[in-house]
Amino acid sequence: MASPIAISSWDNWWPVNQPTCDEQIRDFEFSRAQASLKPATGASSALAESAYRLAERLHAAGDDRAVDFWARTIAWTDDAIEGSSDCRCQSSPSSQCNSCDQAICRSARIRQSAIIRTLTCGPSYGRLDPSSHLIVNGSSKTHFIPIAHQGFAWKKQDFGRLMVFEPPRDAPGNVCGRGVPLVVLTPDRPEGQSTIPASGTMNRAHPCDTDRYGAQCGASCDAFLIPELGFAATAIINLPSSLFEDSHARSISEIDLANATSFTFLNPLAINATDGSVRVAQSPAMPLVHARQQSQYNPLTAFINGDNGVDRPRLFFLEPYQSDKIPLILVHGLLSNPAAFLEVADVVRADPMLRSRYQIWVFRYPTGDDFLESAAALREQLAAAFACRNQHSPNLDIEPLNDPTRKAVIVGHSMGGLVAKLQVTDSGDRLWRAISNVPLEQLRGPPATIADFRRAFFFRANPNIGRIVYIATPHQGSPWASTGIGRWGANLARRGASERADFEAISINNPGALKGGFDDSFPSSVDLLRPDSKLLLRLSYTASAPGVRVHSIIGDYCRLPRAGPSDQVVPMDSAYRSEAESTTIVDATHTLILRSPDVQQELLRILRMHLETPTYSEPEYTATAT
Repeated sequence: MASPIAISSWDNWWPVNQPTCDEQIRDFEFSRAQASLKPATGASSALAESAYRLAERLHAAGDDRAVDFWARTIAWTDDAIEGSSDCRCQSSPSSQCNSCDQAICRSARIRQSAIIRTLTCGPSYGRLDPSSHLIVNGSSKTHFIPIAHQGFAWKKQDFGRLMVFEPPRDAPGNVCGRGVPLVVLTPDRPEGQSTIPASGTMNRAHPCDTDRYGAQCGASCDAFLIPELGFAATAIINLPSSLFEDSHARSISEIDLANATSFTFLNPLAINATDGSVRVAQSPAMPLVHARQQSQYNPLTAFINGDNGVDRPRLFFLEPYQSDKIPLILVHGLLSNPAAFLEVADVVRADPMLRSRYQIWVFRYPTGDDFLESAAALREQLAAAFACRNQHSPNLDIEPLNDPTRKAVIVGHSMGGLVAKLQVTDSGDRLWRAISNVPLEQLRGPPATIADFRRAFFFRANPNIGRIVYIATPHQGSPWASTGIGRWGANLARRGASERADFEAISINNPGALKGGFDDSFPSSVDLLRPDSKLLLRLSYTASAPGVRVHSIIGDYCRLPRAGPSDQVVPMDSAYRSEAESTTIVDATHTLILRSPDVQQELLRILRMHLETPTYSEPEYTATAT
């Protein structure tokens, strides 16, 4: 958390016979009146420091008048700075300022501290409602300062708790300037509580919780949001010093005073860094950095438990649905969760053009589920998510089905690439014939299990997705899945007792009907990643639907015995796709490939290219290495 600076002076170092807060307030008002009668150089800075020191003492006593004196601090430091937007004076230590800027630097730092105190302590004193207004007391009246919310897809009532952090050093998208970057946490929704996808168990109601695969999704699009997910904002507070003058001493009208007074939350993802001649402070990566810090995810524990912190697959939006933005769908791999993509999301949001054109969706699924089940869940939930477009813009003329530049982009890492592939593929009966000797209609068994087979093995490509990016995806499996470690992992990832019983009923009632590893039990997520998996090989020979652009990013870090060059987990031959219009090879391991700057820059290139996609034609296959 960002900490306001401490202000000390020689007049309060001895604790005996210190004046009371009321006495200090009277002394302050006397000094203010004297300064207004006889203006002098440095008077505003001295008043600002006195106001801040008094505010801190009131705050220590639990007195809500602290807010009034933080407000006075903001007003008089504005007079001292006189509109300076020097980056060094608003974010850097005073030792880095030129000697002529020392006073301005100190005033700017005190101003920032006063704003931080107002933002973080104002709500507890009942003076600040982030969704509505700030209350401050002037010399003769109380002022209700309305709050403007500019550029947000979030509603005013979504502005709950405010958290101010030191902007992450060298975080992508950081801009130094006027205002205080912060994280806004949305209030708990009545249907339940949960944490961000990077941590904890997802217990809240979800629009696709109606059945196992979410086939009856139909709730409000806002239900795809995550309670208390932080979003970025920049607070800019302008308070003229005349707000705190006696009414008879004011030299400007009430209308002019109201126009000069403002409290604004700006969306750093929707504004330019400069507003006229003033640079606006931004730290769009701050919410995701906070999410990463809060994550308690342990991949080994999640894998042993077989649930990855969730009991069913779920799709989530990182911000409210916006019909004018293209969905960027991120799908994590085995032994992972959406937090793996946080740095990718950071670099996308740091790009002014991309953050204005893309909205990020993340899919989280239980690590023990086979990728067919997870893909079926994602398929159903994406249908509900894309239906949000009709709710928000029912009369929009341009249909994404006819405009390649409006279609979604899906990115899958590791096994997530297989889950993603099943969103852009027409199955026909190819996958089913890889595991069965008879048509599905001839199987006898529990209706729910037959329905699960149908959802998992028979589907059409999603027409709303126009591009897919595979990152370290084991299209032809990984040799680790066939080792002792892989077999141990497969045993840990087995299905629950009730699901095993249902599958055994199918085997008993249909002797000889199933094959390809499905004849004795339903394979786990690890079983399906073995290089000899008949189902995986059949899927690897299945091309994406016409019109879908394909890209592949492959790690080349070391050689695996009898498998050749690899990223330590997936051989390059397994990750290669002949249909890809671009193949990028990077020096990175399987687990760290998403953090590779080369990978991140390649993703940015692909996303920019997607915005200019011409009418579909067969791609030319090219390969590049970085």
